[in-house]
Amino acid sequence: MSKQLQLNVWLPKHKREQYIFIYKKLQEKFATAMETLFNDIVGSANKYKEKMVEEYGTAYNYEVVDPSDIFENIEMETYEFYKSEKLMEYNFHLSLLATTYQIFEQQLRGFIYSELNHRMSPIRTKDGFSKFGFNMGQIKEAYEFLNYDLTKTSQWETVELLADLVNTYKHGDGRSATRLYNKNPDLFLKGYFGDERLMDVELTTNAEIVFDIEKVGFDKYTNAIIEFWEDFPEHLNPVVEVD
Repeated sequence: MSKQLQLNVWLPKHKREQYIFIYKKLQEKFATAMETLFNDIVGSANKYKEKMVEEYGTAYNYEVVDPSDIFENIEMETYEFYKSEKLMEYNFHLSLLATTYQIFEQQLRGFIYSELNHRMSPIRTKDGFSKFGFNMGQIKEAYEFLNYDLTKTSQWETVELLADLVNTYKHGDGRSATRLYNKNPDLFLKGYFGDERLMDVELTTNAEIVFDIEKVGFDKYTNAIIEFWEDFPEHLNPVVEVD
C-alpha cells in the first residue's frame, strides 16, 4: 500500500556557490588557454615557415636539387602545421565543453541522490549510487519525483543543445547528431563538394574539424549552467507517494 510523505530538499548557499564556482574557473582557464596557446595560429605558422626556410636553406645543394621542390615542401609542411594547430584548438574547445557537461550531469545526479538518502530523509532510493541515474533521462525522472521538471527551466534548451553537441563530438553520427542538425544545421561544416556534412565525408568528428567552431561558443553554455544553479530553488518540499 502506498503512502504520502513530505520531503524537504535544500540547496544551501555554500553548495550553490561550490557548484557555480567550477564553471567560472572553466571560463577563466578557457579564455587564458585561447589567449596564450591559440591567439595567433597564422603568426605561429609563419614563424614555423621561417624556421623551415632557414633550415632547408643550408641543408641542400641547390645546384643538384630544384629549389622549387624544396619550397613546395616548405609550403606543404607549413600548411600541415597550421592545420594541426587549428585541430588542437578545435579539440581543446570541444573537449572542455564535454567536461563541462559531464560535471553538470554529475552535479545534478549527486545532489538529488544525497538529498534523497541523507540520514534525516524519510525515504531511500532503491538503488545505491553506483546504479542511480545512469543517464540524463533517469536523472530527470528523479527530479520529476520531487515535482521539479528540469525541462521547464529557462536554461534547459541550451543544456540539451550542449548535450547533443557533446555526444555528436564524442560519438559521431546518431540520434544526438540528428537532433543537433535538425535544430542547428549551421553548426555543421559542409563537405568540399555539395551539401553533405563534412563529418559524413571524413567519418570523424574529432580527427578533422567538422563543426563551425566560431558558432560554438564556450561562455554560452557555461553561463546557462551558472544561471541554472543560480535559479535553482533553495528549498523544495514536495509531497511524494511511495510504496
